[in-house]
Amino acid sequence: MSGTQLRAALAALGLLACAARAGAAVIEGRVSHPTKPGAAANLRIEALGLDPEERPISRETHTDKDGRYRFDDLPAPAAYLIRAQYGGLTFPGGSAGFRKGEEQKRETLEFKIYDQNADASHLRLAQLQWVTQKSAGVWRVSQSANVANPDEVAVVIPRSAPTPIRVALAPGHGPVETVFGHLPEGATVVGDVVEVRGPVLPGAQGLSVQLEYDLEAAPDGGLVTSIAIPTPVDDLAVYVQDSGIDVDAGELHPARPARQDDAIYQAFIGFDVPAGTNLPLKVRALPPVQPLPQALVAAVAALAAGALFFFVIAPVVRQALARGATARDAEPESPAKAALAAALADLEHDFETGKLSVEDRERLRADLRREAIAALARERLGPVADESPAGPKPCTCGRVPSAGDRFCAACGSPL
Repeated sequence: MSGTQLRAALAALGLLACAARAGAAVIEGRVSHPTKPGAAANLRIEALGLDPEERPISRETHTDKDGRYRFDDLPAPAAYLIRAQYGGLTFPGGSAGFRKGEEQKRETLEFKIYDQNADASHLRLAQLQWVTQKSAGVWRVSQSANVANPDEVAVVIPRSAPTPIRVALAPGHGPVETVFGHLPEGATVVGDVVEVRGPVLPGAQGLSVQLEYDLEAAPDGGLVTSIAIPTPVDDLAVYVQDSGIDVDAGELHPARPARQDDAIYQAFIGFDVPAGTNLPLKVRALPPVQPLPQALVAAVAALAAGALFFFVIAPVVRQALARGATARDAEPESPAKAALAAALADLEHDFETGKLSVEDRERLRADLRREAIAALARERLGPVADESPAGPKPCTCGRVPSAGDRFCAACGSPL
């Protein structure tokens, strides 16, 4: 394990407080083999650590005949990684941390060792993830892949044989960087592909690859690239930081947006993606919202003022008129007036809900006024003889319908 790995473990375990007087921490456990009980005897076990001042600590011991080991008097506070050597391979045994005040703490770490072979037929690229975000004028891509090994052996593919596990990088990528400064043992960048040869330990995360690189932005600031799949992938996930963008992820399915570190990511997923698939990934910025013209802003303000009057002042006026009407004998309401009031109310509702423009509203109001004046004249002066008896019969509200009308356009009564 490198010093960088130990530094990361130290940070993760929160051991950054000033060191107190070194204590005597203990790490113990047992190493076992799934099929060979005696294989774990007399193995070399290493404890690699860092104290809060990032000074390295190294201890070594051997297992007994039953595979048990023990480290006494380890300096603390500190963080440690345990590993075992078996069959020419290094097997991780886990990590342990001792904070200030935990100098007498005892940690138990048990883990397994495995034989190795070169049969990679059961290996699977279980998970592949892309995380993309804009940074300093370029697009930063973080890729991670998990290779699963269902067998109880550590698979190591020799360089003389082709590897079935390959992870493609984006075309035109920049220098490849990794979390710990280097790829894990058995993973190599060859052109635009990471080849995995192992050792791949048993389990769903038999080997994990994490890397980062930059992609040049398109002339408009967006991103145009592709996701190549040289090896079948069980689960593929793509996340693009959302900063007012439109994302085209090809055949991938949109998923619920994800949040991380106060940032929102658009998410796209795919399952059982076959080898040979090439998925486009296009990101473009959404156009800015255009400001409204000043004339339109003034018109909207006027409409808002009218609406305020209609909803606030009009009810007060109506109540005052109603109180005045009770003081005198109520006159029967004219059918023409009632029809006009209903038609005007419908017209205002259609205008306020955006169904009518300003021009259509004024035109229809003028038509209704003309029809109302004609209807009132007919009510007061009596019907005028129609020179064409075959014409349509006026409605009860006084409006003369057009030929073919089935309902009155003013009051809605059937004709």
